[in-house]
Amino acid sequence: MTSTNGNLASIYAHFGVPVFPCREAGDRAKSPYVANGYHQANAHPDLLKVWASMYRGALYGLPCAPNNLFVLDADRHGNGDGISNVMAVFARYAFDCQSVPVVQTPGDGLHFLFQKPAGLGKTKGKIAEAVDVRDNGYIIAPGNTLPDGRRYTLVNGSIEQLAAAIASRSLPLMPEWLVAMALQPYRAPASLQAPANAEAATNQLRGLVQAVIGAPSGNRNRLLYWAACRLGGLVSHGIVADEAALPLLIEAGQQAGLGIGEATATALSGLRQGQMDAAHGR
Repeated sequence: MTSTNGNLASIYAHFGVPVFPCREAGDRAKSPYVANGYHQANAHPDLLKVWASMYRGALYGLPCAPNNLFVLDADRHGNGDGISNVMAVFARYAFDCQSVPVVQTPGDGLHFLFQKPAGLGKTKGKIAEAVDVRDNGYIIAPGNTLPDGRRYTLVNGSIEQLAAAIASRSLPLMPEWLVAMALQPYRAPASLQAPANAEAATNQLRGLVQAVIGAPSGNRNRLLYWAACRLGGLVSHGIVADEAALPLLIEAGQQAGLGIGEATATALSGLRQGQMDAAHGR
């Protein structure tokens, strides 16, 4: 009998997307079962049947380079809050994170999947603290389930749609700003600065609101607090009026699915914290 993850591997293989088996638990969890790792990834159904019988509980890895994938891996494993950091980057460039496939990982991180452009040079490994670049290794394929029931959950769309997009090289292409960031060594940013002009302020404000509205389930309250902190900084810089900030945040929180009481409390707390941080130059 084929496991749930084995069936998942068959879906990817059906579209011609190569995968390979990885350990599902223990100290070496997520490492390849096969000797050549992601270099041994394959989409042949007969080989998948062999792997399914040999490694019954296996997770299946999705190699990046053979599939022209570029993945932003935001986590919270002790090196900072990668999700807040990547959302801050998205807000800076007014990028809608729901415009690309988003995967919620079992460790409460997020993967964002892009099409890697032809000719992209050697990337530098990260674009922000706790936000790593995956383009020459592999990720655990969206849809996999751990032995304890936690999943790599595709937030938007179906696995079939994702596999078809990977196979046809039709995932959203990396935006130019992300290409530039991926090719430059990461440097920790200075404290929040006021936007240089009205257009930049508008883009930053729009990005903050869209980040909250498009937040995956389970991250909405935290991202509303993060956005409120950033908006508190804009209030302190005189970019946004104090009386306009709160209703804007509450509306974004409600559109994301929060109740008005929870949205209001979170927004107020974040606004206060953001104003305090700005006052102290943080």
